[in-house]
Order: sequence, then C-alpha cells, then structure tokens
Amino acid sequence: MINSEWLHSFVVFAERLNFTRAAEELHLSQPALHVQIKKLGESLNVPLYVRRGRGVELTREGRKLLAFGREQAERQA
Repeated sequence: MINSEWLHSFVVFAERLNFTRAAEELHLSQPALHVQIKKLGESLNVPLYVRRGRGVELTREGRKLLAFGREQAERQA
C-alpha cells in the first residue's frame, strides 16, 4: 500500500521538478519533502527521479507513479 501523503507530495514535486517550490507549496521543509520522496521510492524499490546537472528528471517509474498519483487525486475529488 502506498502512503497517500507521500504520493501527494511526489505528485506536487513531479509536476514542478523542483524540491524547493514543491516544499513551499506543501508547507514542508525541503529536507522533509526529500525524505518523503526517498522513502516512497524505497518502499516501491524503484528510483523515481535522477539528477541531471542542477535539475532533476523523472525516471520511467517516476512518470508512471505521477500518472497513478494524478488518477488517485481525480478519484478523490
């Protein structure tokens, strides 16, 4: 079972591809957001993003999880 708070945090991060902006929107510290996303990836046993220079890029698994997270959010709305 996926932690719904972590999934929501991941969706916000994945839509912005920026930890700072996502953390601000979620009213979390950047380190707290990073830990949530790291734990989510570890719980699924997949990398969700990779660093590219100063930026980040979602992995294939990360893009799939983003689609799943958006679908879950739509169901709850």
